[in-house]
Amino acid sequence: MLMLHDIIHDLEPSERFQYAQLLAHLASADSSISRVEMAFYEQRLGATLLSPERKQQLRDKMHESLNLDSHLKKMEPRTIKLALRDICLMTMVDRDIDDSEREILNKVATAAGLSKQYVDRLLQWVVKGFHWMQEGYDVLDI
Repeated sequence: MLMLHDIIHDLEPSERFQYAQLLAHLASADSSISRVEMAFYEQRLGATLLSPERKQQLRDKMHESLNLDSHLKKMEPRTIKLALRDICLMTMVDRDIDDSEREILNKVATAAGLSKQYVDRLLQWVVKGFHWMQEGYDVLDI
């Protein structure tokens, strides 16, 4: 059986929780969470392997404000980079990046020691991934 491998579950539990908080912050950046954003968030939340209680805590606080600068200072660079990858994916699920989302992406990249060019490269990677997924639907004729 072939499974797509990810390394989120290898992080310490506190890092996985902070990672999920960052994703929740991006999902609610434009003051509304679309169905597709919520589906993506729940999928990534599952990858964290956090306890059901911790996951519910994250869901309950999704609309609460997060001090992004303070939050990023508590996170390990590796976790920030993984979160950047996934918030790029989340940003593109609705095929639109608004200014508040772009600002968060750039701030997260900076916290990870990466430039805005890395954000652009990740967004290009996301688009390629969407095309790859569409090919699978095309093969199945759905």
